[in-house]
Order: sequence, then C-alpha cells, then structure tokens
Amino acid sequence: MEDLIKELKELEELVLQCMKCGTCQAHCPLYQKDLNESAVARGKISLIESVYEGRLDKAGSILKHLDYCILCGRCKENCPSGVKTDEIFLRAKAVLRKIEKLPSWGKVVLKIVMEKPDLLARVAPLMHIGLKFGAKRVKDDIFKPLLGSFSKRNIKQVASKPFTKTHGGLHKADNEKMKVYFYPGCAANFLFPEWGEAIISVLNHFGVTVYVPEINKCCGIPAATLGEIETYKKMVDENLNHINDIDCEYVITCCPTCQYALSEMGPKVTGIIANKPFFDILMFLDEVLGVNFEVKLNERYTTHIPCHYRSTKKERLKSHVAKNIKGENITLENQSCCGFGGTFNMKKYDDSKAVGMSKAFEVKSKGIEKLFTPCPGCAMQLTDAIVESGSNAKVEHPIVYYAREIVKSGISKDKTEKGQ
Repeated sequence: MEDLIKELKELEELVLQCMKCGTCQAHCPLYQKDLNESAVARGKISLIESVYEGRLDKAGSILKHLDYCILCGRCKENCPSGVKTDEIFLRAKAVLRKIEKLPSWGKVVLKIVMEKPDLLARVAPLMHIGLKFGAKRVKDDIFKPLLGSFSKRNIKQVASKPFTKTHGGLHKADNEKMKVYFYPGCAANFLFPEWGEAIISVLNHFGVTVYVPEINKCCGIPAATLGEIETYKKMVDENLNHINDIDCEYVITCCPTCQYALSEMGPKVTGIIANKPFFDILMFLDEVLGVNFEVKLNERYTTHIPCHYRSTKKERLKSHVAKNIKGENITLENQSCCGFGGTFNMKKYDDSKAVGMSKAFEVKSKGIEKLFTPCPGCAMQLTDAIVESGSNAKVEHPIVYYAREIVKSGISKDKTEKGQ
C-alpha cells in the first residue's frame, strides 16, 4: 500500500496545477447530466490527493469514481490552469488497478483485442449475432458487464471481412505525388470499411499512394482507460515501430481517438515518437492537399465535432464541411460530447446513452436528415441514440460523400493496385 501511495504521490506536480476553480463543471457532460461533484475533474483530483495525503484509507474505492469518466478531454481543453486531466486520470487508474483487479471479462476482451488481431479478424463476422444472442441469455458474471446492454443497442452489422483483410497492402496512385500510411483503427476495420475504401479512392484520385497495414493492431487506448497501462504501452510500441519502418510522408487516420492514443498520449507513456506527422483525413485534405469538393446535398444536415479534435481543429472542421457540402447546414445548440467514450459505453451504457440522447432529440426536433462526423465511436453512439429517438437521420462520414462526388462527376476511376 505504501508503494502505491508513493506512485500516486508522483502525480502531485500535475495535480497541484488544479486550483479547484470549477471551470470544468461547465464542460463535463456527466456533471451536466447528474450534477455529481465526483463526476467532474476537480472532484476526481481531490480524491486522488486524499489518498496520497493519507486522508482516505480505502484507496481502491476511488477507482469507481475515476471510471465514471468519458475521458472526452473537455475539462483539459477548457482548463484555465492547463491541468493535464487525461494524463492524471490514466496514470492514477493504472496505479489503483493494482488494488482493484480488472474483472475477468475485461481480461478476456483485452487478450483478444490487443494481442490476438488475427483471431479477432476471424471471429468479427460472428460478433453481431453473438452479442445480440448472448446479451439475452448469458448468466455468467464474467460476461454480464460486457453483454448486458447489447440487447438494447442499435448495433451496426460487423463487416463480413475486416478492411485490412480486403485492402491490406499498397494502393498505388497514378501520377504519384506522395505516399501515406493509413491507420484504420478497430472501428473502421470491422464496422466502417466503406470509410477506408473512400479514403483510398479519394487519396488515389489526388495522386497519393496509400499503404494499409495487412493486420490492424489496436491503438491500445481501451486498455489505458481500464487501467492496464502496460498493455497500452505495448500496443503503442508495436504500432509506432511499424509506422516508423514504412517509407511514407504522413500517417492518415479516420478516428480522432486512435490519433490521440498514438501521436499524443502514446509518446508520453512510451517515449517513442512517430517519425512522420499524423493527420485526420479531413484535415489532410484541407491543410496538406488543399482540395475542395462540390457535394450538393438536398437535405438539412449538421456536423458533430469529436472531442479529440483540438479546439483549433474543431473550428476548421466545421468550416471545412460547410465549404465542401452544399445544403441547409444546421448548427446544433448542443455542442457537447456524444457520450461514447469507448469502454465507458460498455461499462456505463445507460449513462453513456443519456448523454447522446440529448443531442439526438435536438437532431429530431430540427428535422435534420444527415449528421456528419469523422469519428467511428461518435457515429456508433449517435446512430444508436438517433434510432432510439425516433428520428430518421443518417450518420455519415464526409469522406464517403467526397468519394461519391468524384465517381459521379466522372473524374475518377478505380486506380488502386492492391499489394504492389
């Protein structure tokens, strides 16, 4: 116990930056939902302090309060003192996980997702049926937390084959200008392969050769959020070493959380830094290639900005979509988090969904027919909430519409050569 308190004490320099001003209250989606002080950043930081100052005997009991966090990063983004709340919470979870061991279901999931990508790829097509079936019938306490809420969900059908199995390799562009490494992430690999296909098509059209890994390895952030920091380090290490070995100029992502895990938080916990810059696909098109599209949409649409976009990128994303998609663009009053949070959605489904429902009801009330977001987690969460709200709105990634526009205009043909 003394060793654990000593480890928490190492966070003191980061923790003392928090002045307990309460600014985080206005930006925390969970605090806005239930007004519980332990849900907000300063409450969690006070609990961490109480352990290493000897004011709280049952250190393991505060893990549940740290777990009640989407890790959206809005408290960090809006903190006037620049408190690194994400780093504090992830490191504190890793220390406290030594007291409160990860449940068996968590170990099973992490073992497969993190260390068995080939096995995950083989069983992925059965996941949709298995989760729905198991959610209604499982009685084993090991799997209840994982499956218990799936009977309520509007789950997207898992792809028959992972994206990396069908598109792994080099997709060479005519009149090649540059090469990029496309890291799809687990969600795009198994649930949104059409996003990956559209990314390859659009980039090839503009003279960008795309390398897709033949095996997708998780970025590791689910392990970090569960307090398994060593597993997270391992996944970051494997991914960044592979990325650094590939001859290309940029790394392209279509998941802001994966990008955060590998290019922002990852180097802090491993010391390994990618030797090429990371770019979200939309920001790459906007900032590096400087290309424009003329997507004509005869629908009312809006854009949801993922939390892991930095504040400057959020405004740029809004203007990018508005510039390239011509239609009735509606700005939502609710500009908060969708409530997904990856493993948070699995552990605290009802709380997670409650956050997303407020946005879904606004989408319905304003007659919005299309919601664009460049994050697969947000897309899953908002699709679930929108269906539940009774709205007919569809959740899409803008890149799919860009690819369609290229094909529709007759400008592009399929120019990819798999495996060259």
